[in-house]
Amino acid sequence: MGSSSSEDEEEALFPNYPYALYFVKSPSTASHADVYSSKSWSDSGGGWWFRYFTFGYFDSGCWVLLQLGWRFLLSLAIALIVFYIAANPPPPNISLQIVGFRQFRLGEGVDGSGVTTKLLSCNCSIDLIVDNNSKLFALHIHPPLMEISFGHLPFAMSQSKELYAGSNDITLFRLNVGTRNKPLYGAGRNMQDLLQSGEGLPLVVRVGFTSSFHVVWGLIVSKFHHEAQCLVVLSNKYDKKHKTQVYNSTCMVYS
Repeated sequence: MGSSSSEDEEEALFPNYPYALYFVKSPSTASHADVYSSKSWSDSGGGWWFRYFTFGYFDSGCWVLLQLGWRFLLSLAIALIVFYIAANPPPPNISLQIVGFRQFRLGEGVDGSGVTTKLLSCNCSIDLIVDNNSKLFALHIHPPLMEISFGHLPFAMSQSKELYAGSNDITLFRLNVGTRNKPLYGAGRNMQDLLQSGEGLPLVVRVGFTSSFHVVWGLIVSKFHHEAQCLVVLSNKYDKKHKTQVYNSTCMVYS
């Protein structure tokens, strides 16, 4: 009788129908270490900058637009650099030659203060030849500055307008420099003597300017500096056929 009661109690405590067992697993030592390591690296600032390059750091639309914006600008900058390297325009070839001195006249006169001196009127024509080897870009030529000097005395200066040379083309520009009734004082007598001696009057004609290529609407600019110098020996004779003072000249260009 006692044994039967004990069996009934066991059946009540442990029923015979199937049942499921559930186990709760505590975090392992390794997972604690991983969490601690990740947290420590984040807290120490090791990856704080990375969050600013992800879309998920903020959920706002402005943040998404910002991410799209800097990615677009970076891609555009890389594309422009690659395009410039691929189509890098070569420096232009510049040459210069004296076309003629249409006028070179020394006469007696007075300056603004009434002092008697030699007055000079002259006009020199120069051909500037630009060979633009770039097949894609036109060449911008900043206003050339021209000067004529005798020894250390510059007596005529002029500046041209801005010029443009087309792509893959040779362009000729006619430049002029001169002066009118320029007082020369002591230098005027020396110039007159050299002209009349038959040896010729030595003059120096200088031209300086900067040229540039404007790539991608001027976002990238390539500049080149050019200096030219022509040594001229001017005669007292006049060539009526070519309407110029007789002269000999040699020009050199430094770029």
